[in-house]
Amino acid sequence: MIKLSKGASWTLGVGLMSAAMLGLEIALTNVFGVLLQYHYVSFIVSLAVFGIGAGAYAASRSKQAASAKVTGWVCVGAGLYMGLLSFVLAWFPYVDQLAVYTLLCAVPFLLFGWMTGCAFRSGAARAATIYAADLFGAALGAAAAYMLLNRFGGMETIFLLSVLCFAAGAALFLFPREEGRRGGSSYAFIAAFGAIALIAVWSACGSQSGWRLDFAAMKGAPPDKTIIGTLQSDPSAHIMQTKWDSFARTDTVGTSDENRRILFVDGGAGSYMYKFNGDLSTMGSLARDIEFLPFAAGSVNKAIIVGAGGGRDILYTLMAGAKDVTAVELSQGLVSSMRTMSDYNGSILDHPGVHTVVGDGRSVLEKSREQYDLIVLDLVYSQVGGIGGQALSENYVFTREAFETYLKRLTTDGRIIIISHQGLEGLRAYYTGFDAMLHSGSGDLQASDVAKHTALIMAPEGSAAPNLTLSIIQKSPLSKQQLQLLQAGTKSLGLNPLFLPESNEQLLQPLLEGRTPFDRFVRDSDYNVYPTIDDKPFFFLVQQSLPDSLKQWLIAIVVLTLLFALFMMQGMERRKAGNRKRVGAVAYYALTGIGYMCVQTVLIQKTLYYAGNPVLAAMTVIVAMLLGGSVGSRLAGKLRIKLYVLSAAIVGALVMAALINAAAGAGLMNMAITGRLVAIGAVLFLLGVLLGIPLPAGLRAEEGNGPGKAAFYFSLSGICGVWGAWLAATVSITGGLAVTLGAGCICYALLALTRYRTV
Repeated sequence: MIKLSKGASWTLGVGLMSAAMLGLEIALTNVFGVLLQYHYVSFIVSLAVFGIGAGAYAASRSKQAASAKVTGWVCVGAGLYMGLLSFVLAWFPYVDQLAVYTLLCAVPFLLFGWMTGCAFRSGAARAATIYAADLFGAALGAAAAYMLLNRFGGMETIFLLSVLCFAAGAALFLFPREEGRRGGSSYAFIAAFGAIALIAVWSACGSQSGWRLDFAAMKGAPPDKTIIGTLQSDPSAHIMQTKWDSFARTDTVGTSDENRRILFVDGGAGSYMYKFNGDLSTMGSLARDIEFLPFAAGSVNKAIIVGAGGGRDILYTLMAGAKDVTAVELSQGLVSSMRTMSDYNGSILDHPGVHTVVGDGRSVLEKSREQYDLIVLDLVYSQVGGIGGQALSENYVFTREAFETYLKRLTTDGRIIIISHQGLEGLRAYYTGFDAMLHSGSGDLQASDVAKHTALIMAPEGSAAPNLTLSIIQKSPLSKQQLQLLQAGTKSLGLNPLFLPESNEQLLQPLLEGRTPFDRFVRDSDYNVYPTIDDKPFFFLVQQSLPDSLKQWLIAIVVLTLLFALFMMQGMERRKAGNRKRVGAVAYYALTGIGYMCVQTVLIQKTLYYAGNPVLAAMTVIVAMLLGGSVGSRLAGKLRIKLYVLSAAIVGALVMAALINAAAGAGLMNMAITGRLVAIGAVLFLLGVLLGIPLPAGLRAEEGNGPGKAAFYFSLSGICGVWGAWLAATVSITGGLAVTLGAGCICYALLALTRYRTV
């Protein structure tokens, strides 16, 4: 009969469950990206993860630690629940019920938190060892989720990750028992059988409709999930093909218009794929499109398109006379969908003279040494967010620093054109490009000079594309011939010329007359259209106040924290000395949780700049830091480090990482993406070792203070981590990433002032 030692049983169980839970968190982020607006994704997932802290607290308050057998059955229950959850998320049509999603998804995290708390209370293994297993398992779970998402998509990944819960249950069922008691191996067999049964169900459902999303039946969907309106409004509309990977879900929709299909990324960001036989002369009708006007405003031989989408901008560019076109598209699923339907679209991505690159447009341009006559930016955003932040993958494409790069890549008369389907976003992009030109060159350009290089046009309400904005930013002043063409085009198409040099200058009149500096001119707007920078890259957040998602997130965690505080106060010791000691301990674990999330959020956002993909960025940071944290946790179980030394080392390492980023950033961008991410991962691993020490060092000190103490403080740190995630997102939006990193440094510096004894 197979048996594990007590320590191995609990440690293996925690590691496997941790792998399942972080994998679930990543998969839920992927799924909710399809169902919800991107800025609600972190909100829902973090509140669900709040359940880990709540579950661990429940375990710390129980009078008697649960047995390994009971905990094993809880793991099995979590596995069954996850399998069922994958179907519920696919079938549940009320996508505006955020509270329901939160409660549904919190259950497995609650069970995991309870199981981890029981592991700390069991005494079978040291707290540092259990925490190391937690981090190591989480790192493996993140990697597993990434691979499964690329192979199967979101719903099936949630289903398959449940197998890890059954494996955790089997590990706990193999816990050694007293003589005369049997059943451990039998229970383990049951758990293994359950996992096999789940895989059998998956095999049966995988090619069927078990996880098929019925977009047309969804109720309460946000307006930017445009696939829903398309399917509901057109009886002929139907999903022809779906590609779902770790980046996003891509759906190809056919409609009653047989001449074009629509590609949707995560239910929004629709882009047209046109029926094309390879002969440009048959596409003459596109020349009457509003969007074609800036393409026609000047000669073009060599062009690059950032965000190729369904290929319409490629057709525009070829029709404008380009002979060499580089089409950059971030979504591999979208490119795959296009090539699968090459018979329909005339293999536009591989048309003679067209070179398609899967990647981030800014990275491609920063590495390139080519000069372009035309750089095309389409502001249809992918809606693909990431874990622990508000930035979309496109945000770094539209910062001032990015536009400065684009200007350097233009030929003498080259131009940037920006197409936006939202007026405010188009205006912000125009101002950002304007600001970049002010900062470029020798710096002697005045606003009145820069204005001669630009044009801004908007489609009015009632037009074929209401609120569509077209911007031109040219390296040289716009010529009279170009201005005449733009004036004629706006008149024939019924557009509003918001700014055209020498004719329609009212928008920028205060700048042209020198009455108002550019900064003040832009800040006076009722909306946040101020140019974005790399330190505050949240381009699509145009409201002056915090996003509603952050406000709702704050209300939710305040309520949950107050409930937690009430329960916690009931268990506090009456003695004042004990209370004073507890205050220091509470501060220590709260600062650890908040500080870690502030640091992690900044690192994910900064890595997004180098990765160009929110999933790759999150995976690089999370896996590297968790593996490093696992090593740090093991060190915490063996070494005795003074708290002030540890605080100083962490703050010093964070400052050093920031300096390395500032000094070596350009060199990193010149590397291939694999080498780039490996280099970043190596630095983050070392940083993770240091960040992985404080929490287990404290838990080790609590082991001798009575049963449940380590579990309680583990739960406290986890709950404060949710606060840290909210604080990091809020400070990043309002103050910038540098301020958020500073907040994380302050948290770790304050650890030394808590006077909490970890040695």
